[in-house]
Amino acid sequence: MSIPENCKHRGRFEKDCCEVIWNGTIIEHDGCVTNGGCDLIAYDNERIFFIEIKGGNISSGDADKIIDQIEMCEVWYSNFISHRRKSRLFIRCVGGKRRRLDPYAREKLRNAKIRMHDCHGSLRLESL
Repeated sequence: MSIPENCKHRGRFEKDCCEVIWNGTIIEHDGCVTNGGCDLIAYDNERIFFIEIKGGNISSGDADKIIDQIEMCEVWYSNFISHRRKSRLFIRCVGGKRRRLDPYAREKLRNAKIRMHDCHGSLRLESL
């Protein structure tokens, strides 16, 4: 698997309304490696995160898209996962405004084993 060097970031990367902070490597997947799939991949020698970031209200249909995008990335990076502990992560941008997460969307994400976190500007992955 070849990842363009300009898609790899060390330490931090800002996507949409959230700065993701990580001691390992962050790959900007959607829009850099390919068009489609999850937004970011963050990894080190022990862990790998498949990350989708969205703002605004999240509906049940949005949850279906989030699940599909993360699953697409898992397939794309399947040979790369190997021994790393895998985490699926949905980051919801809230930025001081009230945002609605539909109860059906929440349930779909939970059933797909996707962890949900609100971002108020930045999020440290080491704390997860």
